[in-house]
Amino acid sequence: MSKLAFLNSKKGWLYLSFSGVVVILLIISLFHFDNKIRRGQQAQGRSILKSLIKNQNKQFRKYDKFTPNLENLYRGTSTRIGTYRFKMTVESDQVFFEAIPIIWRRVSYSGALFKIKRGQSVVLVGGICKSPRSSFTAPTPIQPPLPNFYQVRCPLDAELMESMKFLK
Repeated sequence: MSKLAFLNSKKGWLYLSFSGVVVILLIISLFHFDNKIRRGQQAQGRSILKSLIKNQNKQFRKYDKFTPNLENLYRGTSTRIGTYRFKMTVESDQVFFEAIPIIWRRVSYSGALFKIKRGQSVVLVGGICKSPRSSFTAPTPIQPPLPNFYQVRCPLDAELMESMKFLK
């Protein structure tokens, strides 16, 4: 039986239809699996960024200054997870973080911690912003809170994922 005759037969069309359905189901399950892995890696990157901000707060409470050494902040976190690269910029009264994905189709995050003087007390306000779509560039610049508010301000196209307030 030639190939053309097989395709014109009822068995041939049944075989092709069944094969097509199997291929479509396989592709759908692969996309679902990829999305599940991607969401997990993004959550892990965001969690590590949150830990870095909290550890920077602990450094400030203990030594009354921010540490410029990112390696000091990894204590208690998973370092080098392989899907995100972290950067930090320290200034006298603020710290900026970036979580840049190494793998395509991941969102990037930026974080910040601001030292705010309220009368005699000092309040540290932190936050995490998420890029609106897959990006190898973190959403910057994060702005300090407005007076009498305790929430960082993300860039216009970014989404505030986490807001933190620490008392000294």
